[in-house]
Amino acid sequence: MRISSSQMYTNSVTSMLNQQSKLAATQQQLSTGQRILSPSDDPVGTVRSLELNRAQDQTEQYLRNADLLDSRLRLEESVVDSSIDVVQRIRELSIQANNDSQSNESRLSIASELRQQLDNLLSYANTKDSSGHFIFAGYQEESTPFSKTASGYSYNGDDGQRELQIGPSRRMADGDPGSEVFMGILNGNGQFIAGAASANAGTGIINAGSVVDVQAFNRAAVTIRFNSDSQYDIVDDGGAVIDSGDYLSGGDIRVGGMAVSIEGVPASGDEFTLAPSKRQDLFSMVDALAQSLETPRNTPTSRAAQHNDINTAISGFDQALDHLIQTQSNIGARMESLQRQTDINEGASLQISENLSLINDLDYAEAISRFSQQQAALQAAQQAFAKTQGLSLFNYI
Repeated sequence: MRISSSQMYTNSVTSMLNQQSKLAATQQQLSTGQRILSPSDDPVGTVRSLELNRAQDQTEQYLRNADLLDSRLRLEESVVDSSIDVVQRIRELSIQANNDSQSNESRLSIASELRQQLDNLLSYANTKDSSGHFIFAGYQEESTPFSKTASGYSYNGDDGQRELQIGPSRRMADGDPGSEVFMGILNGNGQFIAGAASANAGTGIINAGSVVDVQAFNRAAVTIRFNSDSQYDIVDDGGAVIDSGDYLSGGDIRVGGMAVSIEGVPASGDEFTLAPSKRQDLFSMVDALAQSLETPRNTPTSRAAQHNDINTAISGFDQALDHLIQTQSNIGARMESLQRQTDINEGASLQISENLSLINDLDYAEAISRFSQQQAALQAAQQAFAKTQGLSLFNYI
């Protein structure tokens, strides 16, 4: 068999080029630290790497959403906490104003502070986040949620709650609408509200009362109507007398599972109503009390009416405190749940990174050893070619 010089040269050069190509690939692996330089290096590993990268991107987005959610919840929790402090101060002022030692002037001073605290509440309810969005406006985050109108206080937002994805199957609201936080407060004692008719001529003062028999409590409205200063009838919505009794100042009056007490001397024809609690906004509660304190009271009857106003306000503020504390508790529960989900996401991110490392990262010990072998093979091929290219029959003739 004849081997031409051309064939010999071609085979030698091809061998050296192959060795150089392998050596270059290994050098690139060593410089980048990546085992897979192109999909053809490991098709299965490439597909798996793409899947893991996609999962890593999703997990990082969950973590970014969690950071945003945590920031919003912390702001809301802080605002609610400050609102609780304000309502506690308002309640203290209400109790202070309910003392008979107060004069019209001192109650007017208390009303002035109530107005200031009301402005604080309104400011908290219109809080913005770092992006300039109102946190209590629902989906209408560009609109000021609460404003004072001629008829009272209005809510300009909606009941929407924006939710963020914080896990593959987990979404969480980033706040609460103002209609729920500041307007969804049950008045009275939370089950029924006791009030005095504005036309009362006596000095009867009714307390907030309580439900003493849950099974008998049917949320029906009734009226306690005095026939004299010593006897009363209990009338239902239809005007029918359902019970009667002798009046004792400070004694319990029970009807429909409810119990209230009246102190003072009611006049004949005076009425006191017991009606199911309704939801009311906190701002109107404070405003109504301030208006009552701003009105001069110079007779026993008018002072008794003011005491009834204050008692109604105090029971409403108690409900407001419970409502805000429950809201704060719900926010705290969400923040705790968010932290647990964040821990899960961080653990998943770490696991994905480890799996990606197993697929993509280079084993430097193996690569360096392979690089040395390939370098030696290339040098051997070069030396062999250098020796063989000088061989010729003319050297022996």
